[in-house]
Amino acid sequence: MSSPVRTEAPVSPPAPVRVPPAVRLGYGIGNVAYSLPYQAVATFFLFFATVILRYPAKWAGIGIAISLVWDAVADPVAGHLSDRTRSRAFGRRHGYLLFGGLAVAVLTWLLWSVPPGRSPFALVVALLLLLRTALTTYYVPYLALGGELSDAYEERAAIQGVRATFYLLGMILAMAGATIVFFRSTPEFPRGQFNPAAYPRMGAAFAVIAAISVVVGVASTLRAVSPAVARPAREGGATLAQKFAAAVGNRDLRALLLMIFVLEAGFQFGVAIGIHVNTYTYGLSGPVIGLLALTILGSSIASQPFWVAFTRRFEKRTALLLALGIGFVGFVGPPWALVWWKLFPLDPARVPWFLTPFNVVAGIANGAFMSIPNAMVVDAADAEQLRSGRRDDGLYFGTYTFAYKLGVSVALVASGLALSAIGFTPHLTAQSEGTRFQLAMIPTYLFLLAGAGAAAFLSRYSITRRRWEATRRELDRRAES
Repeated sequence: MSSPVRTEAPVSPPAPVRVPPAVRLGYGIGNVAYSLPYQAVATFFLFFATVILRYPAKWAGIGIAISLVWDAVADPVAGHLSDRTRSRAFGRRHGYLLFGGLAVAVLTWLLWSVPPGRSPFALVVALLLLLRTALTTYYVPYLALGGELSDAYEERAAIQGVRATFYLLGMILAMAGATIVFFRSTPEFPRGQFNPAAYPRMGAAFAVIAAISVVVGVASTLRAVSPAVARPAREGGATLAQKFAAAVGNRDLRALLLMIFVLEAGFQFGVAIGIHVNTYTYGLSGPVIGLLALTILGSSIASQPFWVAFTRRFEKRTALLLALGIGFVGFVGPPWALVWWKLFPLDPARVPWFLTPFNVVAGIANGAFMSIPNAMVVDAADAEQLRSGRRDDGLYFGTYTFAYKLGVSVALVASGLALSAIGFTPHLTAQSEGTRFQLAMIPTYLFLLAGAGAAAFLSRYSITRRRWEATRRELDRRAES
């Protein structure tokens, strides 16, 4: 449901609530506690489950997807609970951050310590379910906290830029750090990702980093939210189901939900089997894979000032549509050129030099989706507050991550099924030519479909800067009256 405010006439924007640099920095550091363990699972767990633990690819994909569906369903619940929480010591969000974040650290260590060959599949799924629950308990209140640090249109984009930077740093630690540090070549394992001993060491290191970032994030932001910004939600007797239905009924939030669902369903398919593509199609070692991941994530970080500046001059929706076009070049170009058209030989020594410029372009596109949609979610919550008088930032972010994770779960189920369908054999260190071809090309088909769908849904998002300024002005007037 859209806001009743329709005017596009120029209005003076409200005075922004500036966030101290130390608070921004601490809030951003807290994101590592989520992105590092989450990305480790997204990037390596399917490979770990199929190649190291030797579970069938189909069942591994289904098990991971079950945990993600549970995670997605739990997101709105976590947001709703944090919206309703009133704690004198921790406020609405920080208790969830502290206890959920420390649980993430412990479960990360346990999950990657599962020994190969002696562990029932049910144990792995149970650990994954527990880890997903802890991640939800931490992350949805964390996102809602970011929306409460300021009620200014451009300040929100800046905060989300810092958050996205540390999210990407966590991804760098997960993807590049693991492959460079833990998947190093040894005489027994020239491609270190095949070394079973690497994974428990990786899990222990990631657990320690996650725990430290939780403590820093909580300590930095515990007293940073003012009552004027964190306006209590007006309950009005509404149930969680009713609030969830109202959130999905918000036209602008719904556009974001559909956009992120279809985009992640295509994009995360490529992430899930990316290590398979780099290992079997391109013949790359762990450290080289890590360095290539670093080029994507590094350019995603470097692009944050550009996207913040872009949204100061143009609409946020326009920025995401531009990023979709850029992403087409970066993500689809290399497989088509190398594998389909065979413009260059698949020489493991030369392929990284060809991939690097495309990865930089892909990273620039990825950077936009790391920050801008989160600021748009808060803007949609403003519109709903004007319409109904109720403010449920936690539920809105929980609903958004619900759609995101449903898309990821679809991608993971599809990736496991696709590996089985194209004849991928886990115990072989080399795959057939047909399998190597399909590993590289199938993700590009899905990305094209997902990108077109995402653009169509994104075009339905209607909040402009002028409309938001009018909405914010009216909310401030009501608060003062």
